[in-house]
Amino acid sequence: MENILPILVADAPDALVELCGVNLVERLLRILQRLGCRRAIVFSSTPEIIGVELAKRSWAREQITAQLVPTAGKSVTAHRILKQGHAARFLIVPANVYCDGRLLAALSARNSPTVLVDSNPPPFVQAMIQNPSGPALVTRDFLLACSDSAPVVEELKQKIETGEIDTVDAAKVDDYIVSMRRRVRPLCFSASSEHNPHVAERVILDSAQNGTLDLPAYIHAPIENAIISRLCKTRITPNQITIAGFIIGCSATLAFALGRIGLGIIAALILGIVDGLDGKQSRVKIEMTERGKWEHYLDYLIENSWWTAIAFHLWQSAQLRSAFYFLALLVGSHLLDEFVKRRAKMATGRLLDDVAPFDRAFRVIAARRNVYVWVLGCGFLLGAFPQSYAIICGWATVSAAVHLTRSVWICNALRRQVVDSRA
Repeated sequence: MENILPILVADAPDALVELCGVNLVERLLRILQRLGCRRAIVFSSTPEIIGVELAKRSWAREQITAQLVPTAGKSVTAHRILKQGHAARFLIVPANVYCDGRLLAALSARNSPTVLVDSNPPPFVQAMIQNPSGPALVTRDFLLACSDSAPVVEELKQKIETGEIDTVDAAKVDDYIVSMRRRVRPLCFSASSEHNPHVAERVILDSAQNGTLDLPAYIHAPIENAIISRLCKTRITPNQITIAGFIIGCSATLAFALGRIGLGIIAALILGIVDGLDGKQSRVKIEMTERGKWEHYLDYLIENSWWTAIAFHLWQSAQLRSAFYFLALLVGSHLLDEFVKRRAKMATGRLLDDVAPFDRAFRVIAARRNVYVWVLGCGFLLGAFPQSYAIICGWATVSAAVHLTRSVWICNALRRQVVDSRA
């Protein structure tokens, strides 16, 4: 967002419509901060109301400064925008819309005046989408050529009608999100008080769900979504959920080490659900942080403490004297698995679990923490817990071997394509 000044037009009550616990103007400021903006101008005809909202302390947007400019009932003109700074480009966004951050990023990547449109909106939000959708990028030269008295919105409409301005089509923006292993259609639509907020909230909640899941996660997902739909309207932060998950995970480790296998499995099953809540809470409320990226390493530490504690218990109780050999097999398989997955991602730009239909199908049953816990739970109920531990260690090896084969196959196929293209 280099040399771009965001311009928000926020009037109460529409700009303060709350979706999943965050009002529209707050949501836009959080998105802009994560796009790299550190200053935004907020024009408002209701400065007293909007000013109170902007004055509230918000850790999720503490790195961006919002400067309130009262409009006194007058239109936002090119002259008024130019007075706010010497930026080369201005990103104008009405604060009565829900807008996916990828669309604002796509607009910001343009160097010429551009408006956002949607040529093929999904049916369930079609009535809420306008064309143009509201957000637009304008240059300083564009504003200098505009009338000093006419609203910028009217100037943009005239340029659209005469075909003198570029467009970014939301329907053609890349909708694949690598980290989520799925396609999420980017949308921008009016979310003002006259529209049904439940539709907008459904869009937000759906966009927070990861794709290409393992078998237990298909059961966890609706439970997580039901919890998040309520949790997002509280002041609980993703980091607090992570801490709660860490405590539950440590409790499971302690239970396994002390031989309280049933309690350990119950705690592990609970963590399987809690572990999905912090990421969803951060995506739903735009509360992603750099620290949140380390949560996966914490998960890895916790789950390996489980396998170690179980191995210790089985060895100490003489139920499986070779438990630590199985543990070494499990850890070694995981390290190999991570290596080949990273290699495949570097080659394809995608996670190995989502490269092809076979990979997506195999992930359903592939060796993962949730699958392990289910297998161990079944083993405990059947009175074959030591055998179930040996099974998950063996399955880790099989999964790593499958992923190694797939990684080699994919990388070799891509290498052959490069050679053929140069021939």
